[in-house]
Amino acid sequence: MANKRILQVGEAIREHLALMLVRGEVSDPRVRNVTLNAVKVSPDLQIARVYYSVLGDESLRAGVAQGLKNAAGYFRRSLGEALGLRYTPHVHFFYDETIERAARMGELFASLDRERSEHALEGVSDVEPRADAEGDDTEAPTSRERRKSE
Repeated sequence: MANKRILQVGEAIREHLALMLVRGEVSDPRVRNVTLNAVKVSPDLQIARVYYSVLGDESLRAGVAQGLKNAAGYFRRSLGEALGLRYTPHVHFFYDETIERAARMGELFASLDRERSEHALEGVSDVEPRADAEGDDTEAPTSRERRKSE
């Protein structure tokens, strides 16, 4: 479980960096339209891993990654002034694939739904009805009971 202080520092870093990006304090045009998703801070508050996402293709993401890497020193100096910590954490940026994974899962679920609806139209059912599902009040055998009977 993360310490409350670590979580607070991580959130403060995320907010400060996001404000810097929104205000346009970074002159590098490659870091426009970046969304900061999360910040994970090491227990000793020496390293901050910033997870970001950006909409676009692979070449745009590579440019954003390079721009963020180049601006890391500027971000660190600004964090040091704003947060007032004894040691300012080193800032490392990582591309967050969570949104892409969620979109991919959504596509997979949609394709499953399409396949099921196609099978339903054809009269094919993915699930066979159980023998005891016709209103019989007896309980279905457990997997252990089925193994014993085999």
